[in-house]
Amino acid sequence: MRAAIFLVFILVPGAALAQGLELTGRYGYAGEWAVTAALAEEKAAGLWRRREFAGALHLKHLAICGPGEVSQKTGSIRLSRNGQRYAANLTLGDDVCKVAGRLSEDGVAFADCGRAGQIPLRLWLK
Repeated sequence: MRAAIFLVFILVPGAALAQGLELTGRYGYAGEWAVTAALAEEKAAGLWRRREFAGALHLKHLAICGPGEVSQKTGSIRLSRNGQRYAANLTLGDDVCKVAGRLSEDGVAFADCGRAGQIPLRLWLK
């Protein structure tokens, strides 16, 4: 009986580690883009190792769009996570952005988007 209980404690936390992440956030100088992402874990990691995720990224413009602007954008995100700290690569059309920060509604990181410049990004767990 004790062996069965011990196995439950071993297996249940391992199963929880294999789950994905749902992110939400704001992107842009005024936070004008709502960000959502559903990520799947790419490789299982130990309890104290960095975890890696990838998935689809969706941005919805929250303000009035001007001529020639789009109201939604889609792309992909690859994110490595160690606790609340993360590093990510975002791909939106031809733009590739790199960012590192903290998964927090209050924390602002600056995505380096090449020719588009440094763009504020806030990401947190949904």
